[in-house]
Amino acid sequence: MMTTVPQSQKQRFAKCIANDGYRLSLTPGQFYRVLPDKAEAHDMLRVVDNTGEDYLFDADLFENVNDLAGWLTDLTISVTVPMKATIRQIANQRGISMAALLREWIDERLDLPAMAS
Repeated sequence: MMTTVPQSQKQRFAKCIANDGYRLSLTPGQFYRVLPDKAEAHDMLRVVDNTGEDYLFDADLFENVNDLAGWLTDLTISVTVPMKATIRQIANQRGISMAALLREWIDERLDLPAMAS
């Protein structure tokens, strides 16, 4: 069952620190979305894993991520030459970099936690 989170609900994330018994589902060092679940009272986390499904996992497999500002990562994409030219033109018209334009577009479409300044 694929899980979607209502935009009004604050999203939480955890970093996987071990995948004992879950090699296909979890990757150490990877960040996962955590969904609310009453099982947290029993040291379990409901996590959207590598399959895109949400399952309960032992909380000891994860590190809580409270301050997302410290967790930056690179993203590489491939686009066609005309698409890149169009993105460059729009960015130039706005007086910003292509990366800044793409970050704005992503922010507009995803309901992610705001980064601390």
